[in-house]
Amino acid sequence: MPTVTVRNLDDDTKRGLQQLGALHGRSMEAEIRAILAAAVRTTTPEDLRASSAADIDRPGLAERIHQRFVDLHLDGELVIELPERTTTVPPNPFEDAASADADDQTPR
Repeated sequence: MPTVTVRNLDDDTKRGLQQLGALHGRSMEAEIRAILAAAVRTTTPEDLRASSAADIDRPGLAERIHQRFVDLHLDGELVIELPERTTTVPPNPFEDAASADADDQTPR
């Protein structure tokens, strides 16, 4: 028989499942099995088709990402305002020494 693991179940839900199980004389695990079995038994093919139709009308991930960034585009070009640099990066003091060592090919 397959095993299903449910992660990130909040404490209130777990406590409620334990209480429902105790009310029905079952363990929490047995109560979860009963709830899932009842949900599957009462779901009709029409319910599944209606659920699928609702998902078709919902935009997919790519469309949602596109909508989030659509304001950044102007005529197909990505437009991002870059701030002016206020500081400069100091030069590497070891750069000249390293290049001098590389030029010196005498054995040590």
